[in-house]
Amino acid sequence: MSETRLVIVVRTDLGMGKGKIAAQAAHAAVGAALRNQGTAAFADWWRAGQPKVVLKVADEDTLGLVVAAAEEAGLPVEVIHDAGRTQVAAGTATCAAIGPARHDALQPVTGALSLL
Repeated sequence: MSETRLVIVVRTDLGMGKGKIAAQAAHAAVGAALRNQGTAAFADWWRAGQPKVVLKVADEDTLGLVVAAAEEAGLPVEVIHDAGRTQVAAGTATCAAIGPARHDALQPVTGALSLL
């Protein structure tokens, strides 16, 4: 059986501090969870203890490519755009959550990315 997980993809070019990255990743995880409640994938993910993996991309273009690939694969995607109150400009895409989905469905989209 392939484990269901949530993948969070974070941009590294923005110079966000560790706390800012944590907050953005949390926004992505909460958004993905709320958007996918009631699905079988969400139920599997919840029962498994909500496993998450945080990966990195170098820039906005790469984040966009990953998001597009996930959407094309039919995976749930939640892109986070910052409010602009602290470290980055308003509307900046900082990260995206992909899933919850089975590992074998996520692998073709995120398998080449490195851990944050």
